[in-house]
Amino acid sequence: MTKITTKIKLIFFSSVFMLGCSISKNIPSEKFYLEKNIVMVNGEKASDSILKILNSKPNKKFLGIPLKTMLYNSARNNSGKKFEYWLNEKPKRKKVLTDIFSKKQLDRIKKYKMDFQNWKKRNGSAPVLSDSISRLQNKLNLKSYFSNQGFFNSKVKTNYISKNQRGIDIYKIETNNPYTLDSIFFKTNNLVLDSIYKLSYHNKLLINGKKFETVDFENERNRIYNLFRNSGIYDFQLNSVNFDVKIDSTSKSFDLPVVINVRNKVENIEGVQNEIPYQISKINEVKVFIGKDDSQDFNFIEDYEDLSIYSESKLKYNKDLLRNNISIFKDDVYSDSARNESINKLNSLKNFNYPTIIYTYKNDNSKNLNAEIFLRPKDKHSLFFGLDFTQSDIIQNGVAFSTGLSSINIFRGAEILEVGLRGSIGKSGRIPISEVAWDLKMSSPKLLLPKLNLFKDQYNSVQTLFRVGSAVQENIGLDKQNFSASIEYKWKLANKGVFTYSLFDIEFVKNKNKNNFFGVYTNSYEELNRISFLTNTNQSYYLNNRLIIPSGTALFIGDVLNGDTNISSDDNSFQRIKLIEERRKRLTQNNLIVSSGIQYFKKSSPSMINKNFSQVRFSFSWAGNLLSLLSSSINLKKIDGESVIFDVPFSQYLKLETSYIKHLEINNQILAFRGFFGAAVPYGNSKNIPFNRSFFGGGAYDNRAWEVYRLGPGSSNTGNEFNEANLKLAFNLEYRFDVFGSLKSALFIDAGNIWNLNDNINDSARSFDGFKDLSELAIGTGFGFRYDFGLFLFRLDLGFKTHNPVLPIGKRWNLNYNLKNANPTIGINYPF
Repeated sequence: MTKITTKIKLIFFSSVFMLGCSISKNIPSEKFYLEKNIVMVNGEKASDSILKILNSKPNKKFLGIPLKTMLYNSARNNSGKKFEYWLNEKPKRKKVLTDIFSKKQLDRIKKYKMDFQNWKKRNGSAPVLSDSISRLQNKLNLKSYFSNQGFFNSKVKTNYISKNQRGIDIYKIETNNPYTLDSIFFKTNNLVLDSIYKLSYHNKLLINGKKFETVDFENERNRIYNLFRNSGIYDFQLNSVNFDVKIDSTSKSFDLPVVINVRNKVENIEGVQNEIPYQISKINEVKVFIGKDDSQDFNFIEDYEDLSIYSESKLKYNKDLLRNNISIFKDDVYSDSARNESINKLNSLKNFNYPTIIYTYKNDNSKNLNAEIFLRPKDKHSLFFGLDFTQSDIIQNGVAFSTGLSSINIFRGAEILEVGLRGSIGKSGRIPISEVAWDLKMSSPKLLLPKLNLFKDQYNSVQTLFRVGSAVQENIGLDKQNFSASIEYKWKLANKGVFTYSLFDIEFVKNKNKNNFFGVYTNSYEELNRISFLTNTNQSYYLNNRLIIPSGTALFIGDVLNGDTNISSDDNSFQRIKLIEERRKRLTQNNLIVSSGIQYFKKSSPSMINKNFSQVRFSFSWAGNLLSLLSSSINLKKIDGESVIFDVPFSQYLKLETSYIKHLEINNQILAFRGFFGAAVPYGNSKNIPFNRSFFGGGAYDNRAWEVYRLGPGSSNTGNEFNEANLKLAFNLEYRFDVFGSLKSALFIDAGNIWNLNDNINDSARSFDGFKDLSELAIGTGFGFRYDFGLFLFRLDLGFKTHNPVLPIGKRWNLNYNLKNANPTIGINYPF
């Protein structure tokens, strides 16, 4: 084995060496292949932000190998001409191949060869070379960067180390003393601008004593521009703002007096530059035009609260709706913010195509403005239909479909009504299975909550959502039938995230095929059979040496728990059967959940320049409290100590969930982190949490070293098909990087587990008994490959059980990364 390993290593490193030589071949003598940039600032290593300034950056590598560069270098130039030369090199070759393939096929082969070489070029990366010109350009970039940071007297020295056409560029910077801002003066000959600026003087970004930074001047210019544009100066231009900064040429003083100059508008009239004083513009009138075509004649409808409303036909929108979603008012000074806010509000209604606002002067001699708002309603009704082939662990072969109808402006208040139908049909083995669901949703752009004025602020985007739906399963699991209904209120505050209040969320779950529990949860059934063979089980419970489902299993469990077998209550088998029966009761029990809750959600938006991203989500819900208060007054029936409605106990619990996601860009790669905590505590009328409101672990979007539902609870080794609990802790860390083209890869660490907390599970291996149980965190490590198709990303991850809490203490850590021990998971898009 050692010899084989040594040979593999020798072949690998020989290949890397040979491919490395191919990268540096054919490089002109005055250049070399750039391996690394070293930048030192005042004797210390420079930050990544400074390294980004350099034009020439080393090619990216995968496991130390520049795969994309090697792919690019493997592309042959003039492949078409070389193919023609090879084809005509021998007199008979072209004739023979033409007789075999035909001339058209030969031309296609030539095209394939050319396309393949072009593909290498497109998906590869040209070698980054260094020479005196590139180093000079980088030197100028560094000098400019530090000048923009206030180090006007910085010195940049360049050097390099090269061998065999490979090398390192070295840049050493001495910043010397920085310059700081001294006095700040605002200068303009326009009294209107001067008075507006003085009112916001305390918000200025240029501050005496602060180190000079160019970005502060850019931000101050933008601040002044936005200030005037939001204070009535409709035609204010950014180029009207400039700065005078005086520097001591003797370098004896490092203080910089600054003058902010704001000049009037300059227009070229018949070749003469004329200065036109800026003036405050007010809104003269606000006109709203509603119709499909801007050029058509509109009918005047009426003036409503300083809105002049025009429509191509009878007005179909509530006038209050228009007024509440337009932030432009007559006699107000012009404001960019009011315009942008109006556009955002009108877009959020999802009733209009690209709302447009146009301002024109009242007349040639007036600075006052007329605002014209054009609203183009979308089609009243829209229909969609989707069809797809599906395959899963349950459905071997099947078809999934979805269809729906959407209607807007149902009650003239920009409401949106959606009716949807979805489902799937297929086979599991020889058994036909199906699932059909429907839902009815309606959203309204206002809070339809009586006597609630807390969120009536016009700067809030609000929404009320009504939903009712049902789903039916046949031959899937326990064949659930589900009915749900809810009312939610959402409001969005600018830059503060989205808040959601669920007034009520009702869900009724009925298991239609309870007798099939042991047909679905086969591991529990096998364990039950194994124990039954070890005791004096009534033989009438068997058919072909297997407990009959459901009669035999029910009778055997009853005998054991009633003490009618030779299994004592102290026996481990007794405890196992008790756990199986408790789980069977809980998973086959019908559920009635009447809950309310609050949720907060906020995320940042990454850009092409800055890929940093963060997301926070918090939710808290409570269920069963209202029914609990009513239970005594309406004298609800009780079964096994639980109040029931139509023989179904209602669930009562508190549930908290919080998660945080952060993406950090490091050298054009992404380091992604996610943390999650969730707890659901039953009380009052409940001893446990309904299955569909509990937590699970494992799978492609959680801990990828374990299959979905196979992790936990705690350190138990239940062998159950679906493990769930009411407390969850999870952490994920993933380093994402490009390989070449659309192929990407990642290294990841997943940690977490689920536990039972304050419910009717008394097994210490499953329960969370304190912080000492954090030693039961399951840790999975691994790597994965992803291919970006543009519309979606296909993901294959391989996870290894690095810390397995099921194993005895002292044997839980495993660093044997053998592929046969990996758990493969497939997912669409990133896990977080």
